[in-house]
Amino acid sequence: MRVIRPGAAIGIALIASMAFGAADAPSVEVETMALRQQELRDMITVYGTVAASEESMIAISFPHSGQIAALPVRAGEQVRTGDALVTITADPAALQSYQNAVAGMNFAKQELARQQTLRAQRLATNAQVAAAEKAVADASVALETERKLGNDQDTKTATAPFDGYVAQLTAAPGDRLQPNVAIMKLARTDHGLRVTAGLKPDDAARVAPGMTAEISPIMSRAAQPMAGTVRQISGTVNPATRLIDAWIDVTRSAGLVPGTSVAVAIVLSKHRGWVVPRNAVLRDDQGSYIFQVADDRARRVDVQTGIETDQVTEISGNFDSSLVVVVAGNYELRDGMAVRPAAPARR
Repeated sequence: MRVIRPGAAIGIALIASMAFGAADAPSVEVETMALRQQELRDMITVYGTVAASEESMIAISFPHSGQIAALPVRAGEQVRTGDALVTITADPAALQSYQNAVAGMNFAKQELARQQTLRAQRLATNAQVAAAEKAVADASVALETERKLGNDQDTKTATAPFDGYVAQLTAAPGDRLQPNVAIMKLARTDHGLRVTAGLKPDDAARVAPGMTAEISPIMSRAAQPMAGTVRQISGTVNPATRLIDAWIDVTRSAGLVPGTSVAVAIVLSKHRGWVVPRNAVLRDDQGSYIFQVADDRARRVDVQTGIETDQVTEISGNFDSSLVVVVAGNYELRDGMAVRPAAPARR
């Protein structure tokens, strides 16, 4: 019969105990995901209002004086190409100027005919006929100018040159007008919209003309934001809002109308970076960290965080991009703990 010494018995018991403990070491059920890279954008969101750009508007005026006889449109009203905008009656002085030009033309023609007759009778010189011909030419130019000014018409109506809306109205029926004084401003509706947004001074220092933007109506559920470009930044604080104005041109304005309140996300910069789901990043007194899995054990990795969105967080640090990251169950983990994959959900 083989006798086991007491010391050997104790060693066997310890080995058996360690083996049993290793077999029964607790493990945490976790969900994991591979690290991935994507384009990240540093953005700020500001708010503003849509309006027509100055470049998209034209002033409606007349080259001669007159009095407004009819004004069938109102401020903000939409108009179509060819719609009547305003009708004026010619100023009596303008009509008289045209009549004087007609009379001058008739007199010049009669004088030329008389000089030509006298020359045929050798009673007038070629120089006198040439002077009469020049008088006819001058009278013709004066008469054509009066016609271009519209002084030959008792009434004249201005029509819309394009589809748009009345952005500004500065006159009323009965008003007497001076030549080339704007009666209204007409803005296009197919393009030329601009957003005026307010920036905090710290944000304004980071924004520059040419940056891209995404524009979303606040009261609309449009699936895709509209593209825009920062055109200009004001150099002063708006006294009404206490913010610095930025003007953003709308590249695609379908569905937008002037006066719409919008949110504008301005892209300050963009780059590619490593990202994980937001719940994969934990924080404690030592900072931010993630858990990666190597040989079925959790490995704590300290990281620095960058841009965050609603779904992902950018990370940098001494992580291994070939190892998976724990995205669920990580709150129960400690460095070095055993982990096992989560069981698939039952259907």
